[in-house]
Amino acid sequence: MSKRSEKEARENADLVALLAPALAATALLSYFQYRALKKQFLSGAQVKRIDDLEAHTPILAISTLGIVFALWGLYAFAAWAFRGHAAFIPVAALAAYGVWLLIKRLLAAQAACLLGVVIDQEAGTLAFPTFFPALRTVPLEEIARLTREDGNKLHIAGEFGSYSLRFSDKRRRDECIYLLKSRTGSKMLAEME
Repeated sequence: MSKRSEKEARENADLVALLAPALAATALLSYFQYRALKKQFLSGAQVKRIDDLEAHTPILAISTLGIVFALWGLYAFAAWAFRGHAAFIPVAALAAYGVWLLIKRLLAAQAACLLGVVIDQEAGTLAFPTFFPALRTVPLEEIARLTREDGNKLHIAGEFGSYSLRFSDKRRRDECIYLLKSRTGSKMLAEME
């Protein structure tokens, strides 16, 4: 093995050693937020959950990368500030607070993805993950139209505006449509499959 490849292997191992604890902490904190959401949204007898982690992979990936880059940036800035730039130490403290707020928001997005789409027939609400805010709730009686598209998408529209829900397969999408139609009486537009 050449010296260059040994150095690259050592650098990669160092990077993994730095990122592994951050990713483990992220997963653990996301799980605790998921448990809080589960208690809040999945407590009734008339609650149906469609968990589809595969469909929310982009949100999970973006939020995880956001957390890693935010922590890396904070570490780099704090290391620079403490190496002879003492005037910037209060800015580093303020940056740490800002990074904490960002990480809280990104963890909430991850927890909402773990929760999935929740239809509460008793409360009359539909809750689904989005990036910002992490979990959006729509009253079922405000849903006026449902539209299927592209094999795995479901568009909902009403007084609240319109949203597109993406599922990993048709079975989960059709399950959501069935639950929504049984409660709302909303009309299904022409399908574009």
